[in-house]
Amino acid sequence: MLFIQCNDKAKVEDEMSLDSHLTSMSQLVGYHTLSPAAGLAPDREVLPTGMRAVDELLDGGFVAGGTHCISGEPTSGASSLLYQAVASAQAQGVPVLYLDMAGRFDRPKAAAAGVDLERLPLHSETSLEKALLLIRGQMRRGLPGLLVFDHPAPLPLARLRASLRDAPLTLLALSQGSLPGMQVSLECLRQEWRMERGTAVGFISEVRLTAHPFLPYRQVRACFDVSRGEACSARR
Repeated sequence: MLFIQCNDKAKVEDEMSLDSHLTSMSQLVGYHTLSPAAGLAPDREVLPTGMRAVDELLDGGFVAGGTHCISGEPTSGASSLLYQAVASAQAQGVPVLYLDMAGRFDRPKAAAAGVDLERLPLHSETSLEKALLLIRGQMRRGLPGLLVFDHPAPLPLARLRASLRDAPLTLLALSQGSLPGMQVSLECLRQEWRMERGTAVGFISEVRLTAHPFLPYRQVRACFDVSRGEACSARR
């Protein structure tokens, strides 16, 4: 019992000493120069996805200059969300380069989501080495700001980072499964179809944030329009 009382007394004295020290420092350098580290948030630029609830999920959008993955099976909303993000980047004046190495790019669906196909350099190069040369060539022209990568096999992220380590660009990959090593990962899972008069007009998916350097795991429910091929609304 005495031992516990001694510890409590020492703890109080330490806290008083710390408070006294902080007060003295504040008086010396200014009261607004010291603040709890827990209240500090990292400054970062973001690229909005163009889908309100997903941007809330990401605290504003994708991390500019980071590596990202949107994963999901067909009719999960993954490609619709990716096209929405491309359209949003174009609307902000961010140059986009799309490497369709899997041959899955859907022009009508992308156009329905708002992608300006006339301003989207689309390449179907299947060789990674040639793709990297292509990216370097685009960079010499000041492009791109956003690199979209649809690769049929697991993305060789280490090689990409080594080759593009000096490149001021944001990487966004589309994959059917999650890709290890990505800073930000979104997973789309279809939950239910939206039916009207026996016809599927859309579907509800869960969009899960499974990896992020600053944010915890969280998710939203998002609605996708089948006929227009776009993310039309979202809700929690």
